[in-house]
Amino acid sequence: MSLSRTLQTRLTLAATGAAFVTAAVLTAMAWGGSTQGLAGAAVVLVLLSALLSWLLLRQLLQPLGKLEDTLQNLQSERAQLVEQRDDARVHLEEMEKTLARVGLEDALTGLANRRQFERGLLEEFNRAARTNLSLAVIMIDIDLFDEYNAAYGRMAGDKVLRRVGSAIRDTNVRPEDLLSRFGTQEIAVLLPGSRLDGALIVAERIRKSIEQLDIAHSASPTGRVTISIGIASVTPQRQVDEPETVLRESEQALALAKASGRDCIRTTEDLRKA
Repeated sequence: MSLSRTLQTRLTLAATGAAFVTAAVLTAMAWGGSTQGLAGAAVVLVLLSALLSWLLLRQLLQPLGKLEDTLQNLQSERAQLVEQRDDARVHLEEMEKTLARVGLEDALTGLANRRQFERGLLEEFNRAARTNLSLAVIMIDIDLFDEYNAAYGRMAGDKVLRRVGSAIRDTNVRPEDLLSRFGTQEIAVLLPGSRLDGALIVAERIRKSIEQLDIAHSASPTGRVTISIGIASVTPQRQVDEPETVLRESEQALALAKASGRDCIRTTEDLRKA
């Protein structure tokens, strides 16, 4: 029962009770004086007083009822506003996450961008130094990519980049491995916990996956799109090794692979032999 109706009921019962008590008293007095007319007049008077009191209370309580309705409407509107605020907050958080992801993602290939790779390399390098584990970096370059763009057009070159990125992503890399578009036609792969021999297996699997795409490339000696790969691995020691060192060594190994005729893999061990 609402507040106004509860108050109205109580006041009405109180007024009715008072009216009946007054009627009883006046009636007793009238019968004691043996005056029946007085009793009848008293009863009528009391009933009229009760009716007038009820009408007065009703007029007084009507604004209270309207106020209560207004309060209920305000509470309902407040609940709706709170719900809309919560929905807006969730939407804003999702937008912030999307913007953060876009800021660390290459728009063309969907791989991580160089900024994210460098951040990931630093984090994994420090973790490896704390836990005495190794990590490896695979640097990949699409052979004769400028010549491909010149022969087939830049849109075709963008398509090749997307296909190469997807093929590398589909080579059963682990969830913790980080794939990144490092340069225009370079893709870097960060392998936490991997040594050189393990990274070499992954690199050969990647090279084979691009070979199986069988994308025609008239300017290539093989007649198809190929990749060259350089690999470096390190078990970092604090205040001795730097993340830039393993990255630079992977690039040097890549340069050796390109100088060795492309479509091949070279490692830091090959650099020492050379």
